[in-house]
Amino acid sequence: MRRTTSARTALAFAPLLALGLSLAACKKDAAPSEPTASASAEPVEDVTEAAPMTAEDWIRAHHKDAVSSDLGKLQYATAETDLDGDGTPEVLVYLGGPMFCGTGGCNLAVLKRQDGDLIQVSETSVVQLPVGVLDSKSHGWRDLAVSVSGGGMAEGVSRLRFTGRRYPGNASAEVSADAAPISKPLIAEDALKPLD
Repeated sequence: MRRTTSARTALAFAPLLALGLSLAACKKDAAPSEPTASASAEPVEDVTEAAPMTAEDWIRAHHKDAVSSDLGKLQYATAETDLDGDGTPEVLVYLGGPMFCGTGGCNLAVLKRQDGDLIQVSETSVVQLPVGVLDSKSHGWRDLAVSVSGGGMAEGVSRLRFTGRRYPGNASAEVSADAAPISKPLIAEDALKPLD
């Protein structure tokens, strides 16, 4: 009798067992479920772009010795204008102070923006202020007009022509004593300020 009761109980649960097995088989064949956002949350990478390099950043990076010099405070002045006609202004940086100046003047760097950085195109010595730009072009770049005087040079204006690679390394390359003064300076005579 005991056997019969067990057989009846097994038969009574047989449909439930069959249903459970068929549901398990269906679940096995089903596509895996997509993980929820909270279950697979990976750290989101910060994609904010770095701020473009400033003229001050460029001075600090490329003239560390002058920034930390005991000889005197570095001074500078900047201006931006499109020299090569590509729609992006180049940066002119006039560098003043004992590491850059002599009796004939100081240094003028021309920088080009590239992927947020400033790349040096040229650096010209013995430049006096003011500095301007001309409408004339050499190798697709506008000519610069810089004041020159001192250091044995006659006072005048020098026209800096782009050579295809850079502007001249010395402003005394093409001086004209009878040239018209720079009427619209990019960097004025009193533009220098200390680098903090």
